[in-house]
Amino acid sequence: MKFPPRALSVLVMAAAVLATCGCSRKSPEREPAPAPDAAASHLPSGIDWFAGDVDAAFAAAKAAGKPLFLYWGAEWCPPCAQIKSTIFNRREFQERSRLFVPVYLDGDTPSAQRLGERFGVVGYPTMILFRADGAEITRLPGGVDVASYATILDTALAASRPMPEILRAASSGVAITPDDWRLLAYYSWATDNGRLVPEEDRLEVLTRLNSYCPGDLAPQCGRLYFEYLRAASAAAAAGRPTPDAAARRDARLRLPRLLGSPEAVRANVDSVLYGSTEVVNLLSDPGSAEREQLVLGWRAALDTLARGGEGLELSGPEQLNLVRARILLQRLAAPDASLPPALLDEARQAVARVEAATPDGYARHAAINSAASLYFEAGLTDEANRLLVAEIEKSKSPYYFMLDLADLAKKAGREDEAIGWLERAYAGAKGPATRFQWGYNYLVGLLEMTPEDAARIERVGLEVLGELDGSPDAFYQRTRLRLEQLSAMLLEWGQGRERAAVVGKLRARAATICGGLPTADEGRRSCEAFLRPAVPATAGA
Repeated sequence: MKFPPRALSVLVMAAAVLATCGCSRKSPEREPAPAPDAAASHLPSGIDWFAGDVDAAFAAAKAAGKPLFLYWGAEWCPPCAQIKSTIFNRREFQERSRLFVPVYLDGDTPSAQRLGERFGVVGYPTMILFRADGAEITRLPGGVDVASYATILDTALAASRPMPEILRAASSGVAITPDDWRLLAYYSWATDNGRLVPEEDRLEVLTRLNSYCPGDLAPQCGRLYFEYLRAASAAAAAGRPTPDAAARRDARLRLPRLLGSPEAVRANVDSVLYGSTEVVNLLSDPGSAEREQLVLGWRAALDTLARGGEGLELSGPEQLNLVRARILLQRLAAPDASLPPALLDEARQAVARVEAATPDGYARHAAINSAASLYFEAGLTDEANRLLVAEIEKSKSPYYFMLDLADLAKKAGREDEAIGWLERAYAGAKGPATRFQWGYNYLVGLLEMTPEDAARIERVGLEVLGELDGSPDAFYQRTRLRLEQLSAMLLEWGQGRERAAVVGKLRARAATICGGLPTADEGRRSCEAFLRPAVPATAGA
């Protein structure tokens, strides 16, 4: 199920998104090798995950003439936990996993971030299906029900050509098959990361796809239209050109029809749950009649989801995010008014119901994350705090929720408490990429909340950089992106004699780490760029 960016922690970089097991099988086509230690303890059961490195998996897939399914995730990630509890533990997926070579790539395993760079993946989770020859077929979505996931997986396994070829044909008006349209509609645009379409070109491409999508493929065209609206909202947020007045008028007519269609709503659960604010703001002005109509239509779509039926069963996190969507719509309709007591009661009751129904495991990790987000959106910060404090005693990844507790404390003006939670979160984090990410969060918190404590910033900065020492694969993808952000923040902070001295010590520590990397390695160049001031452009250049 697709998750929105975390509503609580502003210290976590957005990139960019948020079990019962069968018995394991051994494939006769390969000799199993030891799985990487970092991931071996939490491989979802019931699937014969390839036990070896990724290149060996591609070689095995080629030798067997099978596609390769790559999952990229992290143990602490709530959307990943949701995938494990709603897709990987189901018989439909486990049976189909015999048809491909399944590869589980945890972001903390050796070379994981380097491989993330290679495959163009950043956000957790990302799921990619490759042909036996290594060509990428498609990226699979998480925000669909199990039956739809199984259907699109079957379609992708039978695909005769990869997604770039399908996209080129469809966006040029060349006739493609209904299955090709299905692959386009269910492509995981959220995890594309510019691989298929550069972000700045996505709106134009989706505009063309919607103009060519056949009218008799309503579910597919509906999904593509929601993606078009999402791309238009992203373009508006980035200051890029957006649909003109005529296109917006058309959207105000077409969107209510989609929201009023039970079939379209069930095919777009993720968009209905998470897309209201951006789309309604794009298409209407506050207080306008157009806004009122859009809000009413979206509320009706949420009612359709709440009723379920026809095979639709919302997961615990989706039930919570449905109430969260009602709150967002209420704020769109009446931004200056307090939330109705009945809506607050609905939020509390939903959290109690879902928490009681998910006592442990992956499903609970995902559910508590959604529950805290719901409480936060509703302004029930005391309830959110109590929920998260209780959960850190139970969770296998308590450091994840500590970031939310830090954010709650920061927003309440309790900065010492916030720093304490960030420190605890960093101390408890596990895995090399995760430890650097949580160290990044702690250091950013210090820069934001205690900028005068240069001695502590120096100590923590040296410790966080030390997380990268001795790992030739450290300076890639998510870690590289955070290092770039950290460099910019430290350079901005490091004005004045005392602070400049701290930056100098951090620069020297980084230089020592960089010196241990292979000379021609791309990661070394990323390392050497840390805390290097930007060179002003030469006049006339």
